[in-house]
Formats: sequence, structure tokens, C-alpha cells
Amino acid sequence: MMQKRNNILVIDDDELMRVSLKSLLEENGYPVYTVSSGDEAVQTLDKNSVDLILFDLRLYDDRELLLVNKIKEASPDTTILIMIDQNKIKTVINTLCLDTVDYMLKPFDPDYLKKTIEKALYKQQLESSLKKSLVEKEIINNINKIIATSLDIREVFPNICDELKSVIPFDRACLIISNEQCQWFQVFALTKTYNFSEINEGGSFPLSGSLLEEVIKTGEPVIVNNTEKGLFWTDNVLLKEGIRSRLGFPLTYKGKVLGAITFGSEKTNSFNEHSYYYLWQISPQLAIALENTKLFSRIKASEERYKTLFNNAADSMMMLDLNGKILTINQREEEIIGYKMEELIGKYIYDFLPKTSKKSILKLLEMAVGAKVQTTEIEVISKNHQILVMELYLSVVKEENSVLYILAHFRDITKRKNLELELKEEKCKLDNIVSEIGADLLVIDRNNKICWANKRLIENHPLGKNILNRTCFDTYCHFKSAPTDCPSSKVFKTGKINQTEHIVYNKHKKIFLNAISSPIFDKDGNVVQVLELIQDITEKKQAEEKQEKLQQQLVHSDRLISLGRLAAGVAHEINTPLAILSGMIQGFLERNNTFTKETVKEFRTMQKVTKRIEKTVDSLLDLSHSEGNEYPKPININELIKNTVSLIIEQFTAKNKNIILKLSPRLPKIKGFAEQLQQVFMNLLINADDATSDGDTISIATAQKDKNTIHISFKDTGIGIHRDYLSKIFDPFFTTKEVGKGTGLGLSITYGIIERHRGTIHVKSKIGSGTTFDINLPIDFGKAIAHG
Repeated sequence: MMQKRNNILVIDDDELMRVSLKSLLEENGYPVYTVSSGDEAVQTLDKNSVDLILFDLRLYDDRELLLVNKIKEASPDTTILIMIDQNKIKTVINTLCLDTVDYMLKPFDPDYLKKTIEKALYKQQLESSLKKSLVEKEIINNINKIIATSLDIREVFPNICDELKSVIPFDRACLIISNEQCQWFQVFALTKTYNFSEINEGGSFPLSGSLLEEVIKTGEPVIVNNTEKGLFWTDNVLLKEGIRSRLGFPLTYKGKVLGAITFGSEKTNSFNEHSYYYLWQISPQLAIALENTKLFSRIKASEERYKTLFNNAADSMMMLDLNGKILTINQREEEIIGYKMEELIGKYIYDFLPKTSKKSILKLLEMAVGAKVQTTEIEVISKNHQILVMELYLSVVKEENSVLYILAHFRDITKRKNLELELKEEKCKLDNIVSEIGADLLVIDRNNKICWANKRLIENHPLGKNILNRTCFDTYCHFKSAPTDCPSSKVFKTGKINQTEHIVYNKHKKIFLNAISSPIFDKDGNVVQVLELIQDITEKKQAEEKQEKLQQQLVHSDRLISLGRLAAGVAHEINTPLAILSGMIQGFLERNNTFTKETVKEFRTMQKVTKRIEKTVDSLLDLSHSEGNEYPKPININELIKNTVSLIIEQFTAKNKNIILKLSPRLPKIKGFAEQLQQVFMNLLINADDATSDGDTISIATAQKDKNTIHISFKDTGIGIHRDYLSKIFDPFFTTKEVGKGTGLGLSITYGIIERHRGTIHVKSKIGSGTTFDINLPIDFGKAIAHG
């Protein structure tokens, strides 16, 4: 790569440093001369050929800089490599011509010194060879001229590549840049001699694993002699385009690698270090041009965005000078006022205002220069002589302390002003209607306070206007705190209209109210208030209760009569002969010695059938069973379940079946009929027993579902129920059990009992995975009487 027999002269007044540098350089194969002063250096240069001068520049005074120039005069073709501190580099750059003077920053390590010297010597070698060719100089000059002709490097990049092709063989060249986070690179400009391409101009690609990543990391050129063996993912992609060798050269600006200029050739081994000379010459200008292009693009995009925003703004805008002369307008201004831009430019803003507004607008313009002006309402006369009401806001645009223009921002509020008048009239009409409506109307806020009430409510309420700003549950419902089922609270939560009938007590007087609660939304769609329309339906409810009681009594009476007849008929038609038949069969069985085994077996079958008939009759009587007119009583569901399980647990234990209880300790008591609910639990346990086998489990769980409901589940790990049967299992006489093992009335009775408690029961099942019955019961299903 580099010739190792290059003579080096070390100039340093520090003897220890001279010895160290001499030793280090000689280890790397360089013949070294050392001197301690500038005079000695000049004498050495007169006698010896030196390729590179290593000069420790301390900048104690200007004499050192003069010494550099003196050495350059003594040996103009020798490269001077200055060792300098970071904080003094700016002085060196500004003072010395860096054509034949290079620098390296102190402190440095041996590898850095070695690479820098190699780079300096190599650069010197290239410079000396290229200086021999005027054509090559002309190429560099032409490229630099081309770069200087445009603010956008992309426009002249093909011309730059045309010049470079005479000294660098390539089929593809592009400028690539990385983003600020060094995650992606973009193909900024591209030229190529073929059509097919996978990495195109304007595209963005991952930086990781690319050639550019290596260039940025090292700050050095990178050559790939054969893309088939390349280490970068971009090698594989470009190989598909026919590129077989590559060169990437860093573009550095202010010490930072912005990107690279890369070349690709359809031949292997097309690039070598000879190409570096040209690229060293043009890369600084390319980097500056690249940065200028990015800046120019941002300014251009910013200007376009500004124009787009200005012209497409929803409101009209004018640029004015300090005297009110119109400089330009946006498209919205043309639409609103009716004049074209050419009709307005050069005119004054007050030419389009009523005469009374001229003084005020001039005063506003004067005030805007010195202070912020509040938004003002003014009238503007349009081209068709229509008076428009506008909101005017003035802002001053300055550059340093000079005023460039005043931006007048108009918002047409003519429709809004007209709507405000219409709304005011409509409000008066609505107030009159609301005041005369035959119901109480009130608006409630999130704190349950009454914000507004209609005239009817204020006049009829004992507190009158004092009802406002007091809580609705106190002044209207006579509660000490908001009830759990407060309709307005539900509306605040759901945002939906709620219709509720509830009872309030005023001086021990029972009052029925029908409340329709509607949400009032803000502009963001949040419920901020609730409008309630409340009607007193006490008389209506009392009349309905009387009618319902009469109907229930009639129905109950009819049912009692029907059930009585049915019970009598069953007792007479079935039970009496059934008892005789059962007795005879039992008698025969007691004399089984007189019968054959087959006959005894038939008698036992007859006995099972008679018992099944007895169960069917009992179930029919249970189905029509009435609790009478008893009121529901508080029930501890957990205790009721435990009591029911204790009655049947031995039967399950004997069959090696487990009953697991998961009862919530905080379960509230509910109102209901204990005997009926115990019958429900027993029916479900019996069904679970029939559906399970040895080792199966039945789990019973309770929980409070919400403030008003408890949940009970019976879950078994048995055989399950086929989905075709799920919709029929609560029908009377429907059963999945074998003939003789069930009447089909147990679940029908269970369903009826749950309905009487105003609850729900649902079943979920899957063949082979068991069955779950979910029961939801209200904590208080009302004070209604349960009628059978």
C-alpha cells in the first residue's frame, strides 16, 4: 500500500518527545531525523531529502507560525504534519494554508500517529503524481465549478459524474446521507448506466449492516472488490443489479460524516486507492453542497408550507404596511369579501370599512406596533355592498427591530351574530314553553346540585327559588344522600337517556315519580349536566295497584280452584288405585317364595313404575304449589346452600363425588322465599348427581354481582348436555334422563321459582366438559306478594 522508506524529520524542543517519536517511527520502518529548533530543521532540509516533517506546534508566540512558513519555503514539496492541542486548532486553520500543512490532535496514541502519517504521506504521493497532469487538475476544477453552479446538488450530480468517469471507472454513482439518529440512510442523488434498480433515488433503507455504516463508523473510504463476497447487505442487493465492486467515500462537514459518495462497477476489482485523490479534492465541496441542499430543501418546504397554510387558511388574512396599505391577501379573503387580489393590492384596508371605522382601524394599526392588540369586532363592506361582521386580530411581523408587515387576521362571524339573535329569540320562546309545561324540569350538575328549574317547579316547591344550588336528593327526593340507583348518576356514567320510576316519601306520604333523565354534553362530548323531567304518577300507580291486586286475586282464586280440582282428581283417579296397586305388589313380593324368579323380577319392575308415577304426581302438585300471600323475608343464601348440601352430602360421598363450596363471605342477605329457593338448590344438586360419575366434582359459588344483584353458580364436571337440548331443558316434562329416572318437571319448577323472585337462570354446557347453571337474584325484588 504505502512505501515504508519515506524520510521523516521530527521538530520538537522536548528531547524526551523527540526520542519517543524517533523510536516509534523507526519501529514502523521510517528513517528519522530529529532537531530541536527551526534553524536546525532548515539545515537538515538543505542536506537531506525529507518526505514529511512532524512539527510539535505549541503556539507560545507568533514566531512558531513564521517558522512553519520558513520551513515551507525551504522545502515546498514536503508535507508538514503539525501536532497541535484541540483548543488551538482554530488558530492554525485560520492562519496556515493547509495545502501542504496537515495537523493531528494531541494527545494521540501510536496507532493514530501511524495512520495519520501514512495518510499524509499517501496524500503527498497522490498530490505529486496528480500535479503532473493538467488534465486531472482541470477535472477537479470543473467539478468544483459544477458544484458551485446550483443550490441543489441533485440537479448537477449527473454532470459531476460525467467528469469523474474520465478518471474513475463506474457504472453507478450515488450520494447517500444518514438521518440524525443514524438508523436509516437515504439515496439523495443517483446516476447509473442501466435500468433495473432496487435501491432508487429518494428511497430510505436501514443503516445497520450497510457500507455507509462502516464509512460513518471509521470516517475512512471503504472498497468492496467483489460483492459476491461482500460483508454488507447492500452488496447482496446491488449484486442483483449487476454491480460487482464498490467504493464508498466519506463526506465530512464540520468534523461529522454526513454521508458518502459511492460508486459501483459491473466488474470486480474496479477501484483502488488511486481514486482517493480526486475524491479528497471534491469531498469537502460535495459535503458543503450536500448540507446546503438539505438546508435549501427545508427552507423551500417551509416556504411552501407557509404559502399553503396562508392560502388555505379557514379565515381570511391580509398583509398590511404600517399605513394600512394592502400588500397581499389569501384565497379565503377573496371568497369572503368578493374582491380579487389584483383589486385589493395597493388599496387601503379602511377603503372597505364604514367611514366610522376608519379612525378606529388606524388607531389599532398604530397600537399593534408597540403592544399586543385584543381581538376586535369590526364591520366590513363586501363587493356586493353587504355588511359583514368580522373578528379582527392584528399581529406584527418583525426582523430584529424592523417591522416587516402587519398580519390582519379576519374571521367572518356574520352568521354567528345572526344565529345569536335567532337563538336569543328561540330561547325566549323555549322559556315560555318550559315554564308552562305540565311537569317539573330541572338541570343537575355532577355534584347533584340543581342549576336550573322551570317556573312550575319553583312556584310549587316550598323553598321556591332557594331550590337552586341545593342537592336534588335533599330538596326534591327528601334523602340525606344520593341513592344508589340515582337516575342522574346513571346518565353521567353512561351518557344515555334513562327512564326511571321511583318512590319518595314526603312527611310519610308515599309519592310515585316518573323521571326521564337526559344528558347535556359539552363540545367534547362529555356529559356535564343532566336534564330531568319529573312527573307525579302517584294517582296512576295507585289505580294500577288496585287493579293489579284485583286481577291477582281473581287469577289466584281461579288457580286455586283449578288446582283443587286437579288435586282431587289426581287423588281420586291415580293415588287411590295406585296405593292399592302398590300394596298388592308389595304383598306379592313378600310372598316371593311362591313365585318364580322371573315373576318376582316383573313385580319389582312394576313397583319401580308405581314409584315413578307417585313422583310424577308429587311434582305436578309442586308445580302448582302456592306460597299464599306471604311476604318475602331476608335470606342468608350461603346458609341456605350449606343446609341444602348437608341434606344430600352423604349420597355424594358414597359415590366418591366432591362438593366444593366457594361462598363469598360478604354476600348480603336477599329477600325471598327460603323453601322455594331450597327446592331450586336441591333440584340442581340432584341433576348434577345424575350427570356425574365416580370422581367428578360439583362446585357451588356465590358472589355479589353489583349493588342490586347476587350471583350463584352450580358447576359440575359431568357428561354435559348436547347443545340441541339446551333450549328445551326448562320445558315441563322434557328430560334427558333414561326412561323411569325423571319426570322432566324439576328444572321447570326451578325456572318458575327463579322467575317469581324476578331473577334469571341460564345454562352453559359442553359434551364431556360438564354443565354450569348461573343464577342471578335481585337483593330486593320488591314488596310485591308472590302468587304461586
